[in-house]
Amino acid sequence: MSSQCCVAGEIHQGTPTGKVAKVHGLDCYVAEPAQGVSPKGVIVILPDVFGWELSNNRILADNYAQKGEWLVYLPEFMAGGLSALWHLLKCIWYIIPFRIATRPSVMRPRIFNFFHALRKDEAAHIPLGAAGFCWGGKWSTILAWNTEQGESSDKPLVDATYTAHPSQLTIPSDIQKIQKPTSIAAGALDKRYPKSQVDETEAILRAKMEKGEGEHEVVWYEGARHGFAVRGSQTDPVENEKGMQAEEQAVGWFRKIFAMVED
Repeated sequence: MSSQCCVAGEIHQGTPTGKVAKVHGLDCYVAEPAQGVSPKGVIVILPDVFGWELSNNRILADNYAQKGEWLVYLPEFMAGGLSALWHLLKCIWYIIPFRIATRPSVMRPRIFNFFHALRKDEAAHIPLGAAGFCWGGKWSTILAWNTEQGESSDKPLVDATYTAHPSQLTIPSDIQKIQKPTSIAAGALDKRYPKSQVDETEAILRAKMEKGEGEHEVVWYEGARHGFAVRGSQTDPVENEKGMQAEEQAVGWFRKIFAMVED
């Protein structure tokens, strides 16, 4: 169980370079493009169970901001200031307390309100994307359903989503509802998102593309475990390479879709 749980993986070397600020009512790690560069889009990271304080998640936000020239937010959606250690303990206890604290009735308004606020303000005139990992992958998928428009705007709430090694997906219904361009990174050794589900996901998204229902992709990573795109081993050459490839997948995807979005 532990190899497929939130306790797996490594804390990555490096120092986050962004800042912590209150953004639309939530504590948030903020990563910005290089000084003097106007953001070409906004990315919101919906993290794994470790949340916004994990250095890996913050370093990933920094990388997105620099490579894509985007304004990147990593909010405290889980709320309550829970530490990474506490999240780890909850995972050991089969994650039941975490699921209660982050049940949809609590999370949906918190997440959707944040995106509505961004669409009215920071992302009013530039593209907006969501990148979800593990726990956050469920919510990036829900955002891709396109059930809500931005307030006082004809723009969708998100223009594109990226999801890596998601958990808690309901297959096929969660995928069938997807409307916005979606990119998915799947690990061959991920028991939480097994190959049978990945194949079904890919078939559904391919059918959508054939019917002209947006751009979608599923990328399969041999030798990659659950969590590889965030907490993959930096000392294992294979897993480290897969993690870097997943990062480039996300950056390339948002660049591609954002370039297609008209202001």
